[in-house]
Amino acid sequence: MRLLFLNGAIRGAGGNTARALALAEHHALSRSVDVDVLHLADFVGDVAAIVARVRAANGLIVGSGVYWSSWGSPLQRFLEVMTPYEATDVFVGKSVGAVLTMDSVGGTDVAARMVFTLGLLGCVAPPFPAVVLSRMTEAHDDDDVWQPHDLRTLVDNVCAQAAQKTTWASWPVTPAAVVDGPWPLPGRLDLGLPDFLLPTTKMLKTKLPTTKTSSQKPETP
Repeated sequence: MRLLFLNGAIRGAGGNTARALALAEHHALSRSVDVDVLHLADFVGDVAAIVARVRAANGLIVGSGVYWSSWGSPLQRFLEVMTPYEATDVFVGKSVGAVLTMDSVGGTDVAARMVFTLGLLGCVAPPFPAVVLSRMTEAHDDDDVWQPHDLRTLVDNVCAQAAQKTTWASWPVTPAAVVDGPWPLPGRLDLGLPDFLLPTTKMLKTKLPTTKTSSQKPETP
């Protein structure tokens, strides 16, 4: 059993997300799970190396902070670059859990979207697939607020899901162009997917439909 702890926070190996993932990693190691840790913001290497590490894992624990109601830019770039591997053995059937750290609000919505997005790539979420830690964690040490010890449940369930040998069906997808080269690939990213809007010059020349008016006179009150 191998888990990949994928940190998509902008502070990389520093900060709250890295600390939360370290706690989850500690529990995984206590279960004799093989652990791989990847801080996307700090990674130096090729895209192919990241693909190989995701492919080699049985399960993923994906972490991020919450920034402007979304996950970190390193994780967003990861999702964009990994699009060509949607519905492939890199993701299909891979057990996944989410760890979010937030200041005060927004984490549950981001966690829900993260689990759903990873599911569209092909991953499978177990019960209780996310833990969201915030300033409320220390202020309210009770069962109604996620606590660091809840990370154990997340790791246990991701491992349990990963241990199930299930053949999953997947829908067809339009293949995107495989991206290669050094991470983090700054600048434009063209996956070769079809455009559905005309070029701007052609759109401006296209006549807009005229608004039809009624030929009937208004009724006299």
